[in-house]
Amino acid sequence: MIARLLHEERIDQNLLRRAAGVCERTGLPIEAALNQMGAISDETLVDLYCEASGCLRWSPQDEPGRFTAGDLPAAISFLQARRILPLRLDGEHLVVAAADPLDDEGLAGLAFSSGAPLRILVARPADYRREASNLFEADAEDEIALDERKLSKDVQAIADAGADSIAARILKDIVEMAVARRASDVHFEPRRHDLRIRLRIDGQLVEHQLAASDLSAPLVSRLKVLADLDVGERRLPQDGRASFVVEGRPVDVRVSVLPAAFGETAVLRILDRDGLVFDYPSLGFSPSQVALLESVAHSPHGLFLVTGPTGSGKTTTLYALLETLRQTPRKILSIEDPIEYHFRHVVQVQAAPQIGLSFASALRAFLRQDPDVILVGEIRDAETAEVAVQAALTGHLVLASLHANHALGVVPRLLDMGVEPYQLAAALRGAMAQRLVRRLCPDCAARRPLTAAEAAFAPSLHDVHEGSGCANCGHAGFKGRIAVAEGFVCDEGLAAAIAARVGSSELQAHAQRGGLGSLHADALEKVRLGQTSLRDVMALGRG
Repeated sequence: MIARLLHEERIDQNLLRRAAGVCERTGLPIEAALNQMGAISDETLVDLYCEASGCLRWSPQDEPGRFTAGDLPAAISFLQARRILPLRLDGEHLVVAAADPLDDEGLAGLAFSSGAPLRILVARPADYRREASNLFEADAEDEIALDERKLSKDVQAIADAGADSIAARILKDIVEMAVARRASDVHFEPRRHDLRIRLRIDGQLVEHQLAASDLSAPLVSRLKVLADLDVGERRLPQDGRASFVVEGRPVDVRVSVLPAAFGETAVLRILDRDGLVFDYPSLGFSPSQVALLESVAHSPHGLFLVTGPTGSGKTTTLYALLETLRQTPRKILSIEDPIEYHFRHVVQVQAAPQIGLSFASALRAFLRQDPDVILVGEIRDAETAEVAVQAALTGHLVLASLHANHALGVVPRLLDMGVEPYQLAAALRGAMAQRLVRRLCPDCAARRPLTAAEAAFAPSLHDVHEGSGCANCGHAGFKGRIAVAEGFVCDEGLAAAIAARVGSSELQAHAQRGGLGSLHADALEKVRLGQTSLRDVMALGRG
């Protein structure tokens, strides 16, 4: 549209720059800013919008609005911000007059929150302002009173409506979409004029939907009912767990609700057991790393640690070890916070420090349960570290996660927690550090030459693979994530070095002789094999 106006010499670059300043101050699109400045008439703007959108012009005389504040399909603040005027229902369609019919985000949000497809008419700015003023401003006080009454009824209405409520249906649709797109989390973020819904897919947050702001409270209330939380408590954070049925199978979600400036924000962690893969090669581990993990699984005793930052796949690797152990007749107990997935062959305990059931106290109780294998969700403090090492020294295989940057970093970390060097040397079986990178889509990944920056980062590579995006990967170029890792087995030489508390460089030399590689080398090998992108590896750094 702007190119056409420039070509027809209705505007010039100087006018365009001034309009850009208006856009920055008001948030209007550029063509609406030109109209507000008087550079183009209402008639010209409507003609441009009709041509660009394929929608018909709205005549208030022929198509008067029939809604009042009491039955508007969205909040007045949302409709004003998006310059949309709901007119009437026509069968299953909601007829609206839009001052900007190209506002796909706002119109999709209204369609989403109303549950009805839209039939869009283009409004002249003057017509929109007059009719919106008549409807919105006259009824603003009524809507405030109405919102207060609606809010007080939310708890009972949501509980009574059950699966038939709009909130229940929309929530179910969102969870089904999240599972279908392999999302790990769903974010509900209320803002001043709308509700932003985002999905985390393969570690990246992506926009999913924009909804009217008045949908936020019913959605969160519905979540609280499902997660058995206090629906009336809107001042404090709450956490719970709920279950949905997706394609005939149960899918658990972890629910976190937090009070925020424009209402409660909620995050769902999708715990889809059917989406999990526990065999080592599919998780991205190399043959040498698979051999290390299998040797750990067959160890009769000792301490094995998986390290990495939050969200690096540590729990999945520990669960993969539990799946391997399922083939053996051993008693397995775990202490976790929270329990993410349930295993039939494992006795799983949820930590509850508020009543005295900490990791350390659970570990002490485990030792009286005749276990063979103990899984500790995370070693967080000196007491847990001490009991875990003692359990490993007394004939148990202890698997645990620990925050450390590298595999060998578990040694100084545990020593700093107060574990004696000679005890750690005797107990430690090995460790693995890992990160997650996105897996390239096998259907659309193709070779390309390196850029200068990539060649400087990875001079050993001659070319790399990159996904162009296709239907199989949702046009992202990636599908799933894989681990890049480094690990070691604690042999006699390394154990002696730990007991002697040698320096880090000497400790590193002993570990490398025992097979310790590096995260960087493993990541570059996965780039060479076409499994991940060099850009993702560069984002990890040279660690």
